[in-house]
Amino acid sequence: MSSSEVRIGVVGTGGFANQVHMPGYHAHPRAKIVGVCDIILERAEAAAKRFGATFVTDDYKELVSRDDIDAIDVVTPNVVHVPIALAAIKAGKHVICEKPLAMSHAEAQELIAAAKETGAKTGVNFTYRGHPASRYAQYLISRGHIGRIFHVNAFYMQGWLVSPDTPIVWRLQKDMTGTGVLGDLGSHVIDLACWFTGAKITSVVADMSTFVEERPLPGGTGKGKVDVDDASTFLARFDNGAMGTFVSSRNATARGNYQRIEVYGESGALVYSWDDKEYLEASVGHFAKEYQMLKIPVPARFTPRDGGTGFTENISNFIDAILNDKEMVPNFADGLENQEVLDAVSMSAEDGTWVSIPFN
Repeated sequence: MSSSEVRIGVVGTGGFANQVHMPGYHAHPRAKIVGVCDIILERAEAAAKRFGATFVTDDYKELVSRDDIDAIDVVTPNVVHVPIALAAIKAGKHVICEKPLAMSHAEAQELIAAAKETGAKTGVNFTYRGHPASRYAQYLISRGHIGRIFHVNAFYMQGWLVSPDTPIVWRLQKDMTGTGVLGDLGSHVIDLACWFTGAKITSVVADMSTFVEERPLPGGTGKGKVDVDDASTFLARFDNGAMGTFVSSRNATARGNYQRIEVYGESGALVYSWDDKEYLEASVGHFAKEYQMLKIPVPARFTPRDGGTGFTENISNFIDAILNDKEMVPNFADGLENQEVLDAVSMSAEDGTWVSIPFN
């Protein structure tokens, strides 16, 4: 690796890569995008032109084998996260991956073992950890300001699938994504709930539903089967004794990107909302005794480096971890814990029984 910069290869140049990942590297003073890969070569070429990459390919193996690349960013459909990340690790690269990390907890464990063997720095892009209000919520809870935690209620609701005329996409196909809204949206609030509280989920009981089982194919002729969940709800127990309720849906009428987490403790309570990066709702001390929730401003020191909602914060953290030879958080270990919850929820939804975590 160059002592002055981290040289990046990006696999997958779709919307989120163009909107978040590559702009994040482009803005970092010590990162350089050297190569990009996409199965649609024209899309990769457009991204390379926009962000100054000199190498373009439609074969990720060509990208990960290059000596002038230090780290690989995997921004692809879930099904190929693991093969790409494994190839990169075995080629001596550091790796950051979109969430969910894998298609199963067994796959995630395989990645962790490979990274341990090579000493690769790893990261999982749980984007919402960078949000100013979520950072402040985690800070307050971790310092004991609401005391022993009793309840965590987490919601992530979108409405883009309400219409049955919305065409099918890869996120609605099990062989490409593993789960539907559970892995897409639910994984984020699972991560935030565990990060906020410093606790791990130890058991779940779940229900999932697919409201529209067939959707138009993108080409406009015929329909395709939707074989993943449109909505997911589950109850959870944490290792600190807290109880959790998690709801995620892409059939929530009138919701664009509604995300809310409520945490109730012995000494107070707080509410984080994605829609408000300047304030938290909170109640502590006298106000808690008077049953009052107040809007408290998020201090300026929690403003992310991008000055907005913190979408590129993990990208910067990944670069800094490599340069400073330290572990990134969240990393593959966090991705494994998250994946175990996703697997447990899926298992529970099949027969309605409680499933314990971690798996043996």
